[in-house]
Amino acid sequence: MTTIKIAFTGHRHLSSAQVVSYLNKLHQDYPDAIWITGGAVGLDTEAALYAMKHAIPLWLILPFPPLVMSKFWKDHQKTALRDTWAYAEKTSVLAPAYDVSVYQRRNERMVDLSNMVAAFWDGSSGGTGNCVRYALKVGKKMVRFSDFSGIKPQEEVTPSSSPSYRELHGDIFTSNAEAIVNTVNCVGAMGKGIALEFKKRYPDLYAAYRQACARKEIQPGHVWVYQAKDRIIFNAAVKDDWRDASRIGWVESCLKELIEKCRTMKVKSLALPWMGAMNGRIPVDEIKASTRKILSGITDFDISVYEIRKNI
Repeated sequence: MTTIKIAFTGHRHLSSAQVVSYLNKLHQDYPDAIWITGGAVGLDTEAALYAMKHAIPLWLILPFPPLVMSKFWKDHQKTALRDTWAYAEKTSVLAPAYDVSVYQRRNERMVDLSNMVAAFWDGSSGGTGNCVRYALKVGKKMVRFSDFSGIKPQEEVTPSSSPSYRELHGDIFTSNAEAIVNTVNCVGAMGKGIALEFKKRYPDLYAAYRQACARKEIQPGHVWVYQAKDRIIFNAAVKDDWRDASRIGWVESCLKELIEKCRTMKVKSLALPWMGAMNGRIPVDEIKASTRKILSGITDFDISVYEIRKNI
């Protein structure tokens, strides 16, 4: 009899409390199955930890080596990856260094190795949605769990009048949003803050950005669009020269232009930082007030605003 192999795909914001009942059901329905996960925070980690706790055979397919993958993670997330990596009976690493395109290769490898896919997917765009579409394309059996409303993840800290707008503590680069926002200047420098993080993760973006600056295509108060392999990157010019401070007028202009571009490009989920509040040297309270005023009433696409991380 062929052993069932279940590949897991799901959102990075999911907590154990939100998924444990579904994991229990999968284990009950397929007690002899092998579980295959991709090592990311959120659902991948929760499934791997569950497998380890319940002595379920585990295969771990990582896009990059554990130290590369977890470089910017919290300590408890690094510990979970280290422990599940040690526990797994089979492990695989697809690339030696960070390349955003490898995430989808990882997803496809897990699906190809499996007999069925367990999708913890709320229907939004992003890596999980891409994995689901690939699984359907190749005809894999799938079970889907989509109701995670019982318990909210701890990252959600600020209630709002619109269910489409939320403010989060966490790493914006773990977001499943279809589009993510970088803050930039107009002279081609990405040497500090979130821009430096984008430069490290998307070197092709940096090269294209410098060329756009040389052609004077990036102007203060406007948004320059870059299509990466995994998502759209909106580059909001909240500064002119990197040496100078941002201006609240430029920030507000970029916020309004982000709304226009999301609607024009039919983007259904957007993740952004508090633009201009760190290296832009605008008071945080002023940035938050303007951002909430402009974005909190939007209901036709999802918006996640991420708190500033002090270590970038």
